[in-house]
Amino acid sequence: MIDWLTLIIFFMAGMVIVYHHIGYPLILKLVTQGLENTLPSFYHRNYQVTPLDHMLPSISLIMPAHNEADTIQEKIRNLAALDYPDYKLKVILVCDGCTDNTAQLAKEALNEPECSHLNLTIVEKPENCGKVAVLNEAISLSRCSVVALSDVSSLLSIDSLLIVAAHLSNEDTGVICGSYHFLQSLSVGEQAYWQYQRSIKTRESTLGATLGVHGAFYAFRRDLFDLIPADTINDDFTLPVQIIMKGYRCLYDPRIIAMELEQACNEMDFQRRKRIAAGNVQQAIRHAGLLHPKYGKIAFNFFSGKFLRPFMPVFLFMTLMSSALLAQSYTLFQIILFIQLGVYGVTAVYILRRSQPAQKKLRVLFYLVSGHMAMAIGLINYLSGQSKGQWKRVNTET
Repeated sequence: MIDWLTLIIFFMAGMVIVYHHIGYPLILKLVTQGLENTLPSFYHRNYQVTPLDHMLPSISLIMPAHNEADTIQEKIRNLAALDYPDYKLKVILVCDGCTDNTAQLAKEALNEPECSHLNLTIVEKPENCGKVAVLNEAISLSRCSVVALSDVSSLLSIDSLLIVAAHLSNEDTGVICGSYHFLQSLSVGEQAYWQYQRSIKTRESTLGATLGVHGAFYAFRRDLFDLIPADTINDDFTLPVQIIMKGYRCLYDPRIIAMELEQACNEMDFQRRKRIAAGNVQQAIRHAGLLHPKYGKIAFNFFSGKFLRPFMPVFLFMTLMSSALLAQSYTLFQIILFIQLGVYGVTAVYILRRSQPAQKKLRVLFYLVSGHMAMAIGLINYLSGQSKGQWKRVNTET
């Protein structure tokens, strides 16, 4: 009887793991086959002032910043190069308790001839309020019809705002996000992961049900904004979901590129993933209402892609423990147990050494497994109340 119960636990947990990683992407691929992800054409200004400019929405581009001295000047030069009418774009840089010279470097960049036309306001907060507090205040004070949020460390493709305007001309669309890329990726595993994520988002968007965006860049209708709860960890999930729950679509457009300048070391990447993991747990619990059948394909995407993710360590642990019990009686499960322990052991060694495997396939496996280890720590941190909403930059030195 015990063997049967253990066997059922093993196969149920294993099926959930396989479904989340392989089954869900395959189902998305099947249901979107033959469906065209129609992207709207957009107004090509070519940096020329035309009578059509007045039809474009006014945009507030808000950038919360905490100690971004390394990338702030490149970001400002990038924003100055965006193809959008000057009088329709207002940029707000909020230096949230910075202890470096982020604000001073921003002012110097703004004085450069190629940036002087940029309508940029620099807000310096002497104390660190936290990103959510900064967003709530800055967005609430915005009077533009569209708000765009962007990380200081990411550069945007020059027609990003024009594409946003084209999407938001459809009254059913509430949020639009772009494609996240790396100037210098940390690893092959990281590249493979984000390629996988871009594929998922493309297919979710084809169904009109993208969930979650990347904070590097996304935009939304200002009048749909609700204050974000102060303890929110992953604001770039909560804010769009609040709009989605009002009946509006969140869409993904790969033509919008957000290029990450910052290259994290292994330790920084692992710390970041632990924090995101804690946020994944929070959003799964807080937005469990999205599982209601009335949300249709959104409920399906949320359950398959977002809700199951933070609990993967639990299912992996169930698989490990059940196979350990079954290994006492069956040779097959001795092999399964040995493989699991080997993978976890090797991954733990590389994490402690702050290095990565040499072989490409092993690096992809390492990134996946280390992500689940980070997820497990994030799950424990959140449930034990250790996760906080303040900015925290990890030392980038290895």
